[in-house]
Amino acid sequence: MASYEQRGDSVRAIVRVPGGGKKSATFDTLAEAEAWGARMEAKKSVGALKGGEAARLTVGELFDAFDDAVASKTDSAKFNRLRLAKWQHDELASKRVIEVTTHDINEWIERNLERPSKRTGRALLPATVNRELNLMSSAWNYAVKDRRWIETNPCHGARRPEQGRPRKRPLLTSKEIAAIRVASGYDSDPELRTLTSRVGACVLLALETGMRSGEILRIRPIDYWRDKCTLHVAAIEQGGRKGARSGRATTDPSRNVPLTAHAMEILDRLMLRIPAGQDVGPGFTRPPYIVGADDKQRDALWRKIRDRAGVHDLHFHDCKHEAATRLAGFLDVLALSHAIGTKDVRLLRDTYYNNDASRSAALLPASLTPAMLEP
Repeated sequence: MASYEQRGDSVRAIVRVPGGGKKSATFDTLAEAEAWGARMEAKKSVGALKGGEAARLTVGELFDAFDDAVASKTDSAKFNRLRLAKWQHDELASKRVIEVTTHDINEWIERNLERPSKRTGRALLPATVNRELNLMSSAWNYAVKDRRWIETNPCHGARRPEQGRPRKRPLLTSKEIAAIRVASGYDSDPELRTLTSRVGACVLLALETGMRSGEILRIRPIDYWRDKCTLHVAAIEQGGRKGARSGRATTDPSRNVPLTAHAMEILDRLMLRIPAGQDVGPGFTRPPYIVGADDKQRDALWRKIRDRAGVHDLHFHDCKHEAATRLAGFLDVLALSHAIGTKDVRLLRDTYYNNDASRSAALLPASLTPAMLEP
């Protein structure tokens, strides 16, 4: 607790800090001294005074601690680690934790918007910087709430870049889908013996169901309920479920996906020859899996299939957008949100669905207002 000494017409407040030292200040009134003492005691409780742990800690050390305690245990552990490692080379990493302000975060945002990527040579998109800022904010929340090194998160109030509009790639044409089937070997390999043809099956299954890549790769034989035309997404393994914003802390993240006849045909072909001797690794702890490929293999083979097919500007996750748009013609909005696993209906409307005004116009009557009566 702070102590107070009357010194003539002024009051001196004294606070003991970690390490045996003292911090003091003199004020005109006792009320001012007590207010200052309360603030200093609050700072002392989070280690922000001289001699505390946070006084010596650098931002780079905070990133390391956050990675070990939190980031490495999430579904996005791989990408979290890459981003945190990249930030160690930024000038922000050398600053002390207690010195960082919102201004420093704003400067970090500007650097990321202007600095070209080492991999692509292009500056990061605003949407990418926003995703990185979300991770950085989580690191500072860890410092505030878990470790009590500081009182406030400097990312709060930062000037976020404008998000930009969601991707609106036109739906795949029949010719493009046929090219993907040929390039993957899906048509020429009936039993899907090669991993390339099995990844091609993953693409076609995503187009029929709207499932994410991680969910498809973690389908087990017991999850395929053929008699019910349904596929169960267990969402229990790292990488096989949606990220932290899915609400899985309060709601069950698993779901049952309705299957078309074509989706069942694809699954039947995958079931004919399930790869044996599947290695158990991070995110794949409950073999056997129907596909038999991991996330890294799927990503590499998908890129080869896409390039070989000559289909431009197509990401694997665009299949979810494609399926949502097509399924919307048959399912109501709530059934659709359950089918593709998107709990935010606004995201379903603004990102995953391509509105076709001409189709809507065909459903309208000739007029919405009563015809005028003859005089």
